[in-house]
Amino acid sequence: MTEPSGPSWVSLDFGAREVVGVDIDPNLVTKAQSLLALRSSRRRPPTEDAERLVDYFPLSAVLRYGHIPAPAPSPSSWPRVNFIAADWVLSNNPAVAGPYDFILALNVIKWIHLEHLDAGVATFFRRCNASLASGGYLVIELQTWDSYEKAVRSNAAPHFAENLARLKYQPEISFPKLLQDEGFNLCATSTQLRRQINIYRKA
Repeated sequence: MTEPSGPSWVSLDFGAREVVGVDIDPNLVTKAQSLLALRSSRRRPPTEDAERLVDYFPLSAVLRYGHIPAPAPSPSSWPRVNFIAADWVLSNNPAVAGPYDFILALNVIKWIHLEHLDAGVATFFRRCNASLASGGYLVIELQTWDSYEKAVRSNAAPHFAENLARLKYQPEISFPKLLQDEGFNLCATSTQLRRQINIYRKA
């Protein structure tokens, strides 16, 4: 499972068998569906002599002649991607329940924390554990406390400023213990990108 910005590259570039993209904002889900349809239109299907190629046809051709709608998720479709607009912390939709081999939480935990407070982020980690298959991986983009403070501005959700003052958990200090308590073991860390990426394995 991943947030909607990621399904096109997870499915097309890494060949994931099945991907579920979830976001609370229906507009972002719609944009993700369009992006997947655009990239899917550029792929060359496999032949007897060659494997399928992603980004084979030029973007100019797709823009000129139109793109092929992304296939509806089915056992035979590729890429097999399902987009769902939902608040994953609260959703009872069985379509987002897993089990998954990987959960990507990239650029989302801060917003979950600001919306649902400390209890909400603890619930999120608990649901990640429950939704992962045995030995599955949770990939987190660590959003630091200073990024929380920058997120509280007049054009954002007005309740974020009040909620920020109520938070006791801070990502750099509190999240490692929270994740350990929920049965996750840190197995890799990367600082090659703008924000640190931590990979946890379900115990």
